[in-house]
Amino acid sequence: MAAAPNNARYADILPRAVAMCADAHDVQLCLRWAADHREKFAVRSGGHNYAGFSTTRGLLIDVKAMNKVWFDIDKNRGYILAGASNQNMADAFSGSTFAIPSGRCPTVGASGLVLGGGWGFSATHAGLTCDSLAQTYVALANGEHVSADAQGEHRDLFWALRGGGGGNFGINTAFSFELHEVKDDVTIFNIVWPGEKQIELLTALQEIQNNHAQQISTRTKAYPDAPGAFPRREQLLVTTLGQFFGPREKALEALAPALKLVKPLKQDIRQMSYWQARDYLITDDPNGMYDLRSSYVAESLPPEALETMLRWMMKWPGGSLLPENMGILFAIGGKVREVATDATAYVHRNANYIFEMESAWAPIDKPDVVRRQQAWLTEYFAAMQRFMLPQSYVNFPSRELPHWAKAYYGDNLTQLMRVKRKYDPHNLFNFEQSIPIA
Repeated sequence: MAAAPNNARYADILPRAVAMCADAHDVQLCLRWAADHREKFAVRSGGHNYAGFSTTRGLLIDVKAMNKVWFDIDKNRGYILAGASNQNMADAFSGSTFAIPSGRCPTVGASGLVLGGGWGFSATHAGLTCDSLAQTYVALANGEHVSADAQGEHRDLFWALRGGGGGNFGINTAFSFELHEVKDDVTIFNIVWPGEKQIELLTALQEIQNNHAQQISTRTKAYPDAPGAFPRREQLLVTTLGQFFGPREKALEALAPALKLVKPLKQDIRQMSYWQARDYLITDDPNGMYDLRSSYVAESLPPEALETMLRWMMKWPGGSLLPENMGILFAIGGKVREVATDATAYVHRNANYIFEMESAWAPIDKPDVVRRQQAWLTEYFAAMQRFMLPQSYVNFPSRELPHWAKAYYGDNLTQLMRVKRKYDPHNLFNFEQSIPIA
């Protein structure tokens, strides 16, 4: 059980041992042992690495037991230890008028979230999780345990840790964040439309998001109404889920163009507190066995791109599960775009959306079904690239991603490689997609 990852594709990769770290000293001991014995290892804070990079046949260094969360309102700081999850953070802050922008899946490790950037339903309004990071402690390959912030001697490391991905430079043991005030109500919405006028609806939803870039945050997608191969066009539903930072009447005004276009099958639009909205918006998706790809969209997907997307959905080869995540637009513009591309390692400040696609299967599905799904995913991803930026979100990693280093890090890759050489010259932190040394 201690070795089980979120993505069950990698559940057969069993470690020689699992080190359940209770504090930073335990982390340092594990790194020293791994270096002395030249033992492969992986680091885990939540186990949600989609490409299985938090699994190993060596030593699994698990920090989940280090899950304390606290805050100091007078200093406007929130503090977490490395094993805290999104749920641990929400439990600590819920009911207060302050929050740290974070993700929506309860069991995701906050460490991995912030180190890769940190998308959530507050990103367009308050920035990425890494944009609120003020300071972090890191156990380094040389045995030191250092503090990194924007002004200190390790400011180059601090720069790299805000979007450079987990497991590249050291093991983070604790973080402190600037707090954001969340005393005002927000409005949640969860709307599903029938399988008609999909391109017009998806275009309208993107326009709504882009016209209210910092006031609204959406996850918009199309998906079939039932499992099965080759769904028909009229089976492809359109849905949007998210929150509006303001009262219900203003949210209804913003959403009106899409609501007037086609009558929804389902429409839930309610005003509530920020923390009630957070509980409404949580998900445990994905889980089980799955594969995925991600890209970034600069402004919006034009009708030709949406048509391509829908046609590939209709080529779905089938399986026992309902393919709910065939093409998702996660809004990541607004406040995120206000930061310069080289101000942090997170380089994707030129985009309005993450576009993500998945295939998923169950034990009942035969190997040939899985092979067809994975071939479909590869071809579908390739077909969409002419509409995408040549970028990919490091927190949605794929082992099949071509030119992954450039896709994850863009023009910041060269500086990340220099930081890697400085802090990990012998490449102790090494896995299939770890940052190479300059």
